[in-house]
Amino acid sequence: MGTPRREQRQRPPDLIYGLDERPPLAHLILLGAQHVAVICPYLVFVTLIAQAAGSSTAVASHAVGLGMIAIALATLLQAHRLGPVGSGYLAPPVVSAIYFAPALEAAHRAGLALVCGMIVFAGLFEALFAWALPRTRRVFPPVVSGFIVIAVGVELGLIGVRGFLGISDLHDPDLPTHIGAAGLTLAVMIGFGVWGKGLPRLLCALIGLATGMAIAVAVGMLTSKDVAVIASRPWFALPDPRFLSYRFEPSLMVPFAIAGLASGLRAIGVITTCQKINDASWRRPDLKNIRSGVLADGFACFAGGWLGTPGLSAAPSLVGLQKVTGATSRYIAYAIAGWFVLLSCVPKVGAVLLTLPLPIIGAALIFNGASMLMGGIQIVTSRPVTMRSTFIVGISLLFALSRRVYPEFYSLLPPWTHAFTDSILSIAVVACVLLNLCFLIGERRTEAMVLEPGDGKALARFDDKFRAQAKLWQLSAADTGRAETSISELLRLIEEGGHADSAITASVSYDDLDLAIRLSYKGTLPYVASEQRLPRGMVEEQIFAVGLSGFLSSVFPDRLNSQQKDGNCEISVYFQT
Repeated sequence: MGTPRREQRQRPPDLIYGLDERPPLAHLILLGAQHVAVICPYLVFVTLIAQAAGSSTAVASHAVGLGMIAIALATLLQAHRLGPVGSGYLAPPVVSAIYFAPALEAAHRAGLALVCGMIVFAGLFEALFAWALPRTRRVFPPVVSGFIVIAVGVELGLIGVRGFLGISDLHDPDLPTHIGAAGLTLAVMIGFGVWGKGLPRLLCALIGLATGMAIAVAVGMLTSKDVAVIASRPWFALPDPRFLSYRFEPSLMVPFAIAGLASGLRAIGVITTCQKINDASWRRPDLKNIRSGVLADGFACFAGGWLGTPGLSAAPSLVGLQKVTGATSRYIAYAIAGWFVLLSCVPKVGAVLLTLPLPIIGAALIFNGASMLMGGIQIVTSRPVTMRSTFIVGISLLFALSRRVYPEFYSLLPPWTHAFTDSILSIAVVACVLLNLCFLIGERRTEAMVLEPGDGKALARFDDKFRAQAKLWQLSAADTGRAETSISELLRLIEEGGHADSAITASVSYDDLDLAIRLSYKGTLPYVASEQRLPRGMVEEQIFAVGLSGFLSSVFPDRLNSQQKDGNCEISVYFQT
């Protein structure tokens, strides 16, 4: 059983059951049930896709059961590492709205077989993204990552609005009643989400759906046929996988790859949050652990596709539930898995989800879409808004929305372009990635200054100029302080050791992602323990002394390189901002 950063973690005082602590059995069962209650409303996506594919009630019910088993397996994989797969944190997945739009299109085209095959592809793509994660920071900075999430929220929300307003049946005489029921459902979700406290706030989607179902029964939106569907399903039966088959459609690769990418970006945020709430001494994300978590998320989606589930992804709401309850124990994963294995054998659960009226589901989709849209805005604005980010978001959003406003234009485009232009999400991602790559030209800004050895005021002048430049570049105070402390200590080591025989040239550059500082001079290199270079032949106590001196030296960049050739020395430090 893997444990992320065990030797470095500091247990937060507000946790009741920490990551490695086993709650009593009764508490474990109840904590698992709370997570299951949050996850269950998302299973409605399974029934919606099954309905769109023209599947029977029995098949939809079996698909829900298999989806529960997929969630159980994925929860265990994420919580307990299997080699390089799994973060070691309690980060259960849900049937994600991220995959809903492309899965709906696949279901309309060729049924559940195509949905399953394309979800398997999306999971593999997310796993590939996890492998390439360190190399993609420049391609997917916060402005691009956030805008992808915004685009997912917009597309999901528009699908929800269509169901909410009953666009598919505008001549229904009961349409005003149906819209009113949907409005009340959405109002309950929003009410608990905004004014609720603790667990009711986290369960706002479940409470809203339950209220919507009650309203639907009261106003006659549920027919006798719907009641018969629920009654026809047994209380106990094992999920039957015989309906499963798989197809692949190259023209759908782009939207499903984008959905996999968006799922990976969400998993990054979820795992990073898990790191924060489980470590009181947390300072910056553990990239290796995040890669393992995203890889597990990709394999979860892959497994979900094999079991007929339209896309699994780690859920931020479940991490929020852990924060509220003070229980982050990975052992809760066993309780969650146990509950879902049990519920997977109760076909009536799927039957109830299958009879939810479309306006009620539309309200839930609007609620999810709005939450996702706002989450994307928060990611975009987590960095200072520059002219680059303004044009990336603004231009991409306008062209993405044009897909709905001017569909006749896109219908005239050559067939090979449809993979990139058939949805708001596809256009949004293609546009924002291309604009970002274009704007990388000339993005890195560089300033340099010369420091004379023996000048007692040189360090103070460097600090003043660096602070001014950091303010101009809109670096955060934390990043500025970390870089300033490290460089000041390096300059002190060079000065006190008499290592510089000439003036020191300090070059500072920044590209909105990485801060790089290079010190160049003639002389010799000082020893800096943060380079992690140990002289040979040291015994244990000497190694301890070197490690402690490195800690006390306050030189803590994300990466440090140094080289010396013919008396020319260069020390480069890099900080991820």
